Amino acid sequence: MRAFAFPGQGSQYVGMGLGIYERYDFVREIYEEAERISGKPIKKLSFEGPEEDLTKTENTQPAIFVYSVALLEVLKRKGIEADVVFGHSLGEFSALYSAGVFSFETTLKLVVKRGELMGRAKGGKMVAVIGKDAYKRAEEVMKELNPQKTVIANINSPLQVVISGDEREVDEIVERIKSMAKDLRLIPLKVSTAFHSPLMDEAAREFSEILENVEFMEPKVPIIMNSTGKLAKNSKEVYNALKVQLRSPVLFVDMINTAIELGVDEAWEVGPKKVLCVLISQITDKIKTFSGEEYVKV
Repeated sequence: MRAFAFPGQGSQYVGMGLGIYERYDFVREIYEEAERISGKPIKKLSFEGPEEDLTKTENTQPAIFVYSVALLEVLKRKGIEADVVFGHSLGEFSALYSAGVFSFETTLKLVVKRGELMGRAKGGKMVAVIGKDAYKRAEEVMKELNPQKTVIANINSPLQVVISGDEREVDEIVERIKSMAKDLRLIPLKVSTAFHSPLMDEAAREFSEILENVEFMEPKVPIIMNSTGKLAKNSKEVYNALKVQLRSPVLFVDMINTAIELGVDEAWEVGPKKVLCVLISQITDKIKTFSGEEYVKV
């Protein structure tokens, strides 16, 4: 059984999508439509940068989404389809599009609004904790210090979690981890604020209100959601999981375990780079991973 896995913010790079844009007429049409809908120079941001502009949250999110959709359409025309879909944070919206929950226009408008709301939030910090038993050891420190505005925002694999929240609290947690676990790597993330943390409360409320006025179609293929780590069986379950997504942790390990339970034995990353391929391989050896980006270059 095959899954499509869609990456999120952080996977972007200047030049992403240019190869398939030059090769396929239908990809050029996707980008033209995306610029008409969004009002953003997505081609220039994606193909030329500069990196400083591409990495702004309000630009990164639509650019990654559009490239993921374009790559998805190339794969489908090559006869590669998915039985299950999921995405990481922003990538969940690419998954929702691929499952038929939203149209391209609706999804892109939601992604643009999401990026604007998240980009507007300021302050906070995110730090990746990498190494053996990263989740267990980070969780121990979190319980000891009991921060009020900081959480484990991404449970990416047994070897990688991300702490997100108030800058002072994050710094205190990082210092405690350094003192007790010198083998763990601590990498500050280049983000404008603390995603999937209490600092997203206002943005999450606004985005939830927007979702109330959006029509959710029934998923055409099973979709595994970030905030639950479980399969959403219908549009109501998709809505309930999505409305808290900005504020909830990304339960990627649970998502992969759910995929295994469903019988998934291969996962294709559909988007820039192969971050999710690496994370999946850290979680399980039961799922063989493929990079859609590398495949279409063959």
